[in-house]
Amino acid sequence: MTTSSVMFVNEGIFGVSDDVEVPMETVRWSNGLAAPMDHGAWILTGINTGLVNVSAQCFDAAPPIEATDWEEIVEVSVRSIAGDLRINSGYSITPDDLPLLNPQGRGWYRMRVHASGRSINPDGVSDEPVEDYLIAVWPQEPTESVVIRSSKMIDEALLANADATPQEAAHSTPELHDTAERDRRVDVRARLLRSLQDD
Repeated sequence: MTTSSVMFVNEGIFGVSDDVEVPMETVRWSNGLAAPMDHGAWILTGINTGLVNVSAQCFDAAPPIEATDWEEIVEVSVRSIAGDLRINSGYSITPDDLPLLNPQGRGWYRMRVHASGRSINPDGVSDEPVEDYLIAVWPQEPTESVVIRSSKMIDEALLANADATPQEAAHSTPELHDTAERDRRVDVRARLLRSLQDD
C-alpha cells in the first residue's frame, strides 16, 4: 500500500529518521540523493524551500524495481534505533498521514528512494510541488549503497565524493574486499569525468 502527502522542505532536505537527535557528523552525502547516517538518513531535494510530493511504502522483503516513472533511484541502508522510523520535514508541519516505515521495530532496513523533478527548479523556492519522491522500506541487513537510475545530479555528487578521505570512506560504505568492485568504481569514475567534460 502506498501513502502520499505534500510536505514542506527547507534548506533542500527532508528526513527519514526516528524522533531522536540526528547524528549529523556521520552523514554520507556520496550519491547526492539519499544521505544515510549512523541512524536515519537525509533526502536531498532539488528546491531549497517549498512543497514536494512524498509517498511511502513498507514491505516485508525487497519489492521489484519499478523504474518507469522515476528519473533517479538509489538504495541505501538505514538504521532505526528507536523503532519509530518516519518521513519528516524537521518542522511541526510534517504530515501525520505518512506511515511508520518500520512496523517490525528497531534495526536495519533497506530504503529505496525514487525521485523526479529535482532538476526543474534547483535551489529555488516552490509554492506548488514540482518534485515527487517515493520512499520504499523493508527489513534488511546493511549493505553497500546502490544507484539504480542515475542522473546528472547524482553523477556530479558521485564524482565530487570520489576522493573521500579514508575516514569519510569508512562512513560511506562497507570496506571493499572485492577487486572487481574496486575496478568497476574506477571505471565509473572515469566515465563520469569524461561525460562531465563533454557537457
